[in-house]
Amino acid sequence: MSLSLAGLWLLGGLLGGGDETGDCSASAQAGARTMQRIAESWPLRFAGDPVRRYVLRLGQKIVAQVDPHHVDDWRFFVVRNLEPTAFAVGGNRFVVSDGLIAFVRNESDLVAVLAHEIAHQRLRHFCDQAPTDAKRIRYGSIVQHFDLDTERAADAEAVRLLELAGYDSCSMYEVLRCLSERPGAPVSQLQARMRSLKSSCTNRANMPHIGELEEIRSHILDESGTPIQRCR
Repeated sequence: MSLSLAGLWLLGGLLGGGDETGDCSASAQAGARTMQRIAESWPLRFAGDPVRRYVLRLGQKIVAQVDPHHVDDWRFFVVRNLEPTAFAVGGNRFVVSDGLIAFVRNESDLVAVLAHEIAHQRLRHFCDQAPTDAKRIRYGSIVQHFDLDTERAADAEAVRLLELAGYDSCSMYEVLRCLSERPGAPVSQLQARMRSLKSSCTNRANMPHIGELEEIRSHILDESGTPIQRCR
């Protein structure tokens, strides 16, 4: 496992952090640089890979609800790592792991993670300076920022995006619940976010394309040769 990817807990903050100047164009440039460093350090799936194509379709489904004329400007990457991980890097760039795809209960949960990361971008978290009390964790030349209020805001926006796209609004809550049950999880942080979401869990929509997720999950497991425990 390269560059301590296991340390990046799912939905654990902004990789690269907020921009110091409040300039969104500068944030986009910083995001491109961060993504380049990730590509040099971590094994990413190539553009035509079926796992990455699947994640791209899901991500674009959410983006179409909020930025329909620029869907192709939002980029989604998949890292070959079995830890359940996801993060935003700025500049409309997002990364999820093989382990996340294999871990989630269903497609709606995976979309919830993507919606959360997209929410960071939509809420300008990369255009604003990171809060002074935000936790900073350095991974080589890359810095991860974590701020509980920022994560709660992204959670709430993710619920809205799920509903717009016809997915289960409870999925954001369920993903956090699943994570909180993993050994070594930051339980207090996750539970605080779950409490904020409990009242918004109202729309139990049908979860589409479950079969496609199963095919993608099987593809990942066959490639890795490693069993991955799934959340229930």
